[in-house]
Amino acid sequence: MAEQLGPTAARFTHADDALTVLDPYKRQSMSVVTGFGPTNAPTAGTLSVMLGIVELQRRLGAPMTVVISDLGAWNSRNVPWQTLLQVRDQMFAFLVAIGLNPDGAELRSHLDHANLVRAGRVARYLSRADFQEHRESLLELYADHGLLGSETGVVVDSLYTVADILGPFEGGAGDVLMVSGVEESYFTDLARLVLHRQAGAGDLSLGWQGGIGALYFRVLEGLAGYPKMSKSIPASSIHLNMAPAEITDRVMRDDEASQAPLLSAIELSSGWDATDITRAREAFADRLLRPGPWRQARREYCRSFTQFAETWQWCTR
Repeated sequence: MAEQLGPTAARFTHADDALTVLDPYKRQSMSVVTGFGPTNAPTAGTLSVMLGIVELQRRLGAPMTVVISDLGAWNSRNVPWQTLLQVRDQMFAFLVAIGLNPDGAELRSHLDHANLVRAGRVARYLSRADFQEHRESLLELYADHGLLGSETGVVVDSLYTVADILGPFEGGAGDVLMVSGVEESYFTDLARLVLHRQAGAGDLSLGWQGGIGALYFRVLEGLAGYPKMSKSIPASSIHLNMAPAEITDRVMRDDEASQAPLLSAIELSSGWDATDITRAREAFADRLLRPGPWRQARREYCRSFTQFAETWQWCTR
């Protein structure tokens, strides 16, 4: 995979049949699908994925669909509608500002007639048991924090996203590469079920053919011991709506549970080159004997993340 993706490959921890669709002889008919939830300003974890998507677009040069899941998030999370719309539009502008080429990507939301129709058409191939078997691993965590919408809403959100993944087949693509966090792998599983079942449905088939591969980004661990840096759990993250003083306060805390996640944040969401990242790794490894260099690395990361935060704020204009 390193041959196809180059340095970008280091951003991924899991591949699921990705090499098949990345085969150079098949790449001409491949489309990439990815997306983001607009529940809040991007955390360092979301920023790491956004930077990875920009790198992937440059590396592959394949058609790409980037979905901001406004309607899906409305159904699956307890966030006001106007907040979702505001963050959605800001995300579109921010992705372009950090380097995504809009000429090579379709940027859309779930307020898309074709995708809503497609979601309605694929629903017949899935059962309630399918959604119970293939579900997000962090649902219980979100439920404990009062963040989830209704059970039906979570299913509806899944249908929209499955339709997102399958969209390129409707347009004639030969293969799809799904790119997401590993906690969202269940979307890929559900899309494959639909693709397989409709192919064997006779007169009820949609006529879609091809394969689905997946690449899963490295999950950015949450601060303070949380398993993931999540927009929905403020204590777990730093995000782009924070003021510089807030970013500094969170990054410069010395609690041991946050130190490894902060190194991961530097590796994935700083925008630094390989030399600077190597220097930060060395400072982290030696932090107990020589705390100064690690504190300096974190200060520099504060500046880098603050620059992204300033770009995010500029995208409200």
